Amino acid sequence: MGKGATGGQVAAPIFTSFMKDALQDAPPLEFRVPNGLRLVSINRRTGLRASAGSPGTILESFKPGTSPPDSYSVIGFQDEIGIRQDLSPEAGRAVMSGTGGLY
Repeated sequence: MGKGATGGQVAAPIFTSFMKDALQDAPPLEFRVPNGLRLVSINRRTGLRASAGSPGTILESFKPGTSPPDSYSVIGFQDEIGIRQDLSPEAGRAVMSGTGGLY
Protein backbone atom coordinates (compact mmCIF):
# COMPACT_ATOMS: atom_id res chain seq x y z
CA MET A 1 0.00 0.00 0.00
CA GLY A 2 2.95 2.30 0.49
CA LYS A 3 4.86 3.81 3.39
CA GLY A 4 2.54 5.22 6.03
CA ALA A 5 -0.60 4.15 4.15
CA THR A 6 -3.42 2.51 6.04
CA GLY A 7 -6.53 0.59 5.04
CA GLY A 8 -8.69 3.48 6.18
CA GLN A 9 -6.84 5.88 3.88
CA VAL A 10 -6.37 3.69 0.82
CA ALA A 11 -8.63 0.63 0.84
CA ALA A 12 -11.77 2.05 2.47
CA PRO A 13 -12.46 4.69 -0.23
CA ILE A 14 -12.02 2.06 -2.96
CA PHE A 15 -14.36 -0.35 -1.17
CA THR A 16 -16.92 2.43 -0.58
CA SER A 17 -16.91 3.36 -4.27
CA PHE A 18 -17.27 -0.29 -5.29
CA MET A 19 -20.17 -0.91 -2.87
CA LYS A 20 -22.03 2.23 -4.02
CA ASP A 21 -21.99 0.90 -7.57
CA ALA A 22 -22.73 -2.69 -6.56
CA LEU A 23 -25.75 -1.74 -4.41
CA GLN A 24 -27.13 1.23 -6.36
CA ASP A 25 -30.32 -0.65 -7.34
CA ALA A 26 -30.77 -2.46 -4.01
CA PRO A 27 -33.20 -1.00 -1.45
CA PRO A 28 -31.58 0.07 1.83
CA LEU A 29 -31.89 -2.37 4.72
CA GLU A 30 -32.41 -1.27 8.29
CA PHE A 31 -29.69 -2.49 10.63
CA ARG A 32 -30.82 -5.45 12.72
CA VAL A 33 -29.17 -6.08 16.07
CA PRO A 34 -28.09 -9.74 16.16
CA ASN A 35 -29.95 -11.99 18.59
CA GLY A 36 -28.46 -11.89 22.06
CA LEU A 37 -26.79 -8.49 21.68
CA ARG A 38 -27.90 -5.22 23.22
CA LEU A 39 -27.07 -1.67 22.10
CA VAL A 40 -26.09 0.55 25.03
CA SER A 41 -25.26 4.29 25.09
CA ILE A 42 -21.67 4.73 26.26
CA ASN A 43 -19.73 7.90 27.06
CA ARG A 44 -16.95 7.84 24.45
CA ARG A 45 -14.46 9.51 26.83
CA THR A 46 -14.99 7.39 29.96
CA GLY A 47 -16.37 4.12 28.58
CA LEU A 48 -19.13 4.23 31.20
CA ARG A 49 -22.86 3.90 30.56
CA ALA A 50 -24.50 7.19 29.56
CA SER A 51 -28.03 8.48 29.05
CA ALA A 52 -29.20 8.04 25.46
CA GLY A 53 -28.71 11.26 23.51
CA SER A 54 -26.21 12.76 25.96
CA PRO A 55 -23.36 14.69 24.33
CA GLY A 56 -20.31 12.57 23.53
CA THR A 57 -22.09 9.21 23.52
CA ILE A 58 -21.82 6.32 21.11
CA LEU A 59 -23.81 3.10 20.77
CA GLU A 60 -21.87 -0.05 21.57
CA SER A 61 -23.13 -3.61 21.39
CA PHE A 62 -22.73 -6.02 24.28
CA LYS A 63 -23.35 -9.69 24.97
CA PRO A 64 -25.57 -10.37 28.01
CA GLY A 65 -23.74 -9.62 31.25
CA THR A 66 -20.84 -7.73 29.65
CA SER A 67 -22.15 -4.15 29.48
CA PRO A 68 -21.11 -1.51 32.02
CA PRO A 69 -23.37 -1.54 35.11
CA ASP A 70 -26.44 0.69 35.44
CA SER A 71 -25.03 2.26 38.60
CA TYR A 72 -21.62 2.69 40.16
CA SER A 73 -20.52 2.64 43.76
CA VAL A 74 -17.88 5.06 44.95
CA ILE A 75 -16.46 4.71 48.46
CA GLY A 76 -17.13 7.72 50.68
CA PHE A 77 -19.83 9.66 48.80
CA GLN A 78 -23.34 10.95 49.31
CA ASP A 79 -26.01 8.96 47.54
CA GLU A 80 -28.80 10.51 45.48
CA ILE A 81 -30.87 11.28 48.58
CA GLY A 82 -27.97 12.74 50.55
CA ILE A 83 -27.09 9.82 52.84
CA ARG A 84 -23.35 9.47 53.42
CA GLN A 85 -21.98 6.14 52.20
CA ASP A 86 -18.76 5.18 53.98
CA LEU A 87 -16.26 2.40 53.73
CA SER A 88 -17.29 -0.69 55.69
CA PRO A 89 -14.94 -1.68 58.56
CA GLU A 90 -13.98 -4.87 56.69
CA ALA A 91 -13.19 -2.96 53.51
CA GLY A 92 -11.31 -0.34 55.51
CA ARG A 93 -9.06 -2.99 57.08
CA ALA A 94 -8.44 -4.55 53.65
CA VAL A 95 -7.53 -1.21 52.06
CA MET A 96 -5.23 -0.30 54.95
CA SER A 97 -3.41 -3.65 54.93
CA GLY A 98 -0.06 -3.92 53.22
CA THR A 99 -1.43 -6.12 50.42
CA GLY A 100 -3.81 -3.56 48.97
CA GLY A 101 -6.88 -5.55 49.96
CA LEU A 102 -7.88 -6.44 46.42
CA TYR A 103 -7.74 -10.22 46.94
